[in-house]
Amino acid sequence: MGKPACGLYGLNTIFSWAKSTVDGKISFGGVSEDNVRHAVLLENTYDPRHYIVMEASGKRMSRTTMEAPKGFHIKAGQDCDDTAGTFNINLENGNLNIDIENGDLNVRARNINFKTTGDTNDTGNFTVVSNNQINMKAVHVTILGVDKTVIQANNMLRLLGDVETDFITGICNMTSYSTRRGKKGETQEDVQGEVA
Repeated sequence: MGKPACGLYGLNTIFSWAKSTVDGKISFGGVSEDNVRHAVLLENTYDPRHYIVMEASGKRMSRTTMEAPKGFHIKAGQDCDDTAGTFNINLENGNLNIDIENGDLNVRARNINFKTTGDTNDTGNFTVVSNNQINMKAVHVTILGVDKTVIQANNMLRLLGDVETDFITGICNMTSYSTRRGKKGETQEDVQGEVA
């Protein structure tokens, strides 16, 4: 006789229990269609897609799944002060993934702070990738690279100061297209579109 798949009973439902009404269902120890046993299942009878389940065996063992076709709403902090840690998510290992298939990620707060704590060449990075535009607007913008800062454009790089533009440096090296390719000779004719 083989070892039970989980706990004392494996996928045996002899000791499972469920109660269902016209409004909802609660179940202990049931088994899903893909042979995963749940410890607790809370389900909306009107829409079975609306449920909370705590899995107890198989590939989803010790995982909790919640699904709500019309969305989630969480409200907290009515009795907290404005510096309290009111809503906390703590992941000891692994990644926090947010996947919005059809919609936007909107964040509004008094301050927004990001901090990366990696201490190797492959960690401690902050990466933003956009397939269209990245727009930043503020009263004051400061970008500081402790070792190096690179601002690069494949086509055109424009630096615009409406009133004043200051370049302050110890050593300034500037290379133009004509410096790299050479200048036109005095007897050469102008060609439309050519860079002098």
